[in-house]
Amino acid sequence: MKNIILATTTALVIFSCGTAENPATNPNNQEALTEVKKEPKIKDAVITEANVLYAAVDDDGTRRDGYAQYLCQVLAEHNSTVNWIKVVKYGSSNDPKADNAYGVLLGEAHCN
Repeated sequence: MKNIILATTTALVIFSCGTAENPATNPNNQEALTEVKKEPKIKDAVITEANVLYAAVDDDGTRRDGYAQYLCQVLAEHNSTVNWIKVVKYGSSNDPKADNAYGVLLGEAHCN
């Protein structure tokens, strides 16, 4: 009997660990991403598996931390699980000053 209980518990632990949802496919995140993409300043946007929203905008020479914080509010209205926004310069993924593969960082915010 102990072996059956142990096997069942082990199977449940393995199954539950393997079902973590990808933030990029979460329905609330998808709805929020659709709304973000409607913003006039947004040229492109993506939610990564790391639960980060990258929003690409034209660079007007200003910091975009405030805009990133605004996008946190948009995500919150849709119960998004995204907790970090990075606003990047549109078309800068190959720029030598790129923060990462998504481009040059213009601003960011951690959403609560």
